[in-house]
Amino acid sequence: MLKALLRPSMIFIPFLLGICFPQAHVLNEKPFHVVKWFLCIMVFMACLQLDFKQLKPRREHAVILILNLAMGIIPYFLLKFFFPEHPVYAVTAFFVGITPTATAAPVVVSFLNGRTGFALTGFTITNLVIAFALIFLLPMVSGAVTYDFVIDVALTIVKVIGLPFLIAMVIRKLFPKTKDLPKKCKLFTFSLWSFCLFILAAIARNHFIENPGESIRKVLLIGLVSLVICICNFTLGRIFARKKFSRESSQILGQKNTTLTLYLALHYAGPLVAMGTIFYILWHNTWNAWQMYAYDKRKLNRKNPAGSNKA
Repeated sequence: MLKALLRPSMIFIPFLLGICFPQAHVLNEKPFHVVKWFLCIMVFMACLQLDFKQLKPRREHAVILILNLAMGIIPYFLLKFFFPEHPVYAVTAFFVGITPTATAAPVVVSFLNGRTGFALTGFTITNLVIAFALIFLLPMVSGAVTYDFVIDVALTIVKVIGLPFLIAMVIRKLFPKTKDLPKKCKLFTFSLWSFCLFILAAIARNHFIENPGESIRKVLLIGLVSLVICICNFTLGRIFARKKFSRESSQILGQKNTTLTLYLALHYAGPLVAMGTIFYILWHNTWNAWQMYAYDKRKLNRKNPAGSNKA
């Protein structure tokens, strides 16, 4: 139980430190750009362990991809229609919903005794296709549908997704043993993610310092939008898949590569919109912790049914 709850509890440490030290927001600005470079390293490490022999696309992967795109686009237009005076809610919903599958989703699936290859295929498909789709969707959401802006988005996606992917594939081809490197460097990768969260919390706090009139109610509503999308993702992933793939599909659609859209939200929409993705980190990790705890408890009860009855 403690092991399952460790990850969501560790969210609060860098987040609280970032709130306490808002000066750290400068680390995301010139000349540092820490979040961008850390994201590149994390994408590189994730791609390094890709084994294309395990990738077997199924009908569910196409359904998940369509749902992933729909969860970004449909809530965006709905909130834009119902709250035209508050576009921040619509833009937040877009960035939260459009986020592709997290690199850790196959790991969680394996913890739940699911099909890791199925999850790995879903991770690869959603990240590659959605990265390409964002080149055209981001200009639409930002309202800057110009040739220069589309090129800027394309270059950004290539820098943070395309180049790390290509470099990882080349290195893996030249040095096959490097595929095991990510497993050995889990603590390092987690530290990068935690430090990114620290900087993002500092950016959010600095935003409120520079904008003292910002509404707390608006932040809470952003958190609510994020929560509703999180619930829909895990639920729809389970509903629209065949029963034998329901657990994996739910995880692929629900567990998100939040670092990618955190960076893009900061770059193209601002810290207030990025708060939606920060909230999502809390929501999906809390659900993951509960799933692993419930699975471990059921497993223990099967091993010791007599002890379970006494309890």
